Amino acid sequence: MLSILALAPEAEAYERQWHVGGGLGYSLLLPGGSIPTTATSLHGVGAAVHGTYGLSDAFNLMVQVDGSIAPGQTPVLLAGGGVGIGYVIDVLRWVPWAGVMAGGYAVSALDPCGAAGETGCTSGRLGLSGLVGVDYQVTRSFTLGASGRYGVLLLGPKGGYDQMIGAFLRAEYVWGY
Repeated sequence: MLSILALAPEAEAYERQWHVGGGLGYSLLLPGGSIPTTATSLHGVGAAVHGTYGLSDAFNLMVQVDGSIAPGQTPVLLAGGGVGIGYVIDVLRWVPWAGVMAGGYAVSALDPCGAAGETGCTSGRLGLSGLVGVDYQVTRSFTLGASGRYGVLLLGPKGGYDQMIGAFLRAEYVWGY
């Protein structure tokens, strides 16, 4: 038993670790009445840039800027960002994590908008999101992973809320251990 413990690699979690990265993936916007479209779902592509800072070995401060485009009959652009907190289990090469974020978003419907009786082309929104993901530590300084997000966009011009769902492949640079 003692020989097994002597040969086992040491697992460590790190505080004050920085991560900077980005991701690309699928985006789904489910209009709830505040976007001038008759579509019930808007499929598209999205991109995100993110950063995290390890507050402790289990909690990270998260910042993200993201955008997506749904190029359907009524093209819709979504751009914004937020800050939040994440819980991470980083003692293995596979690093699962989950977090919550709040931030601001701009929703732009490219056509039709702004006509009499229609909502404006762009509206500012409050966004609340839940995120989950798993990253694989390729090296101590580089990770690859996948993440998912479910969010709601509140305070639309016609009331109600819109939903956003995303699935991203991501990469990040890590330092500070």
